[in-house]
Amino acid sequence: MNNPSENLYSEFYEDKTGAIILVTRYVPEERENLIKMYEEFDSERKCCGLPPNTRKGIEAWIDYLDEKGYGFIGKLGEKVIGHIAAVPENGEAEFAIFVHQDYEDRGIGSELIRFASKFLKEKGIKKLKAMTESTNRRAIETYRHLGFEVVSRDPQHLYLEKEL
Repeated sequence: MNNPSENLYSEFYEDKTGAIILVTRYVPEERENLIKMYEEFDSERKCCGLPPNTRKGIEAWIDYLDEKGYGFIGKLGEKVIGHIAAVPENGEAEFAIFVHQDYEDRGIGSELIRFASKFLKEKGIKKLKAMTESTNRRAIETYRHLGFEVVSRDPQHLYLEKEL
C-alpha cells in the first residue's frame, strides 16, 4: 500500500524527556534501521509472539506489513525507536505497535498511535483494533488513555477497539 505521495506524511514532537522525535510514514529506505530496532528488541518485552525472533522472520514480517498495510516509525536522529503497523480491512484496521525498551515511558507509543489514527481516519478507516497480552499493563493503560475500550478477552489476551 506504499504510495510515494503519502511518504511525506510526518511530524516532529517533543517527548517527555525533551528529545525531538520524528514520527513519519515507514518507507523502504528505513527497512534496515527498523530491522536493527527489532534485532535489539528485548525478548522479555515481546507481545503475542511478536516481533519475530530471527532476522529472516523480522524481514518477512516487516515486508508483509508494508505490503498489506501502512507503517509508521518514530526516530531519534537516525535511530528508529518505535514502529506501528496497521492492516486495514473493511473500514477497520488492526495494528501492532512496539517501542524499543530504551525509549519506553516517554510518550512515543501514544504519539505513534495518535499519528497513525489521524492518517488512517483520512484513509476512511472507522475503527482501530488492538490485541495485547492481559498482563501487559503498560499497553493496556496507554490504550485506555487514548480512548480504546476492551471489547473481549480470553485467558491470555485483551481485545480493544476505538472508533475514529
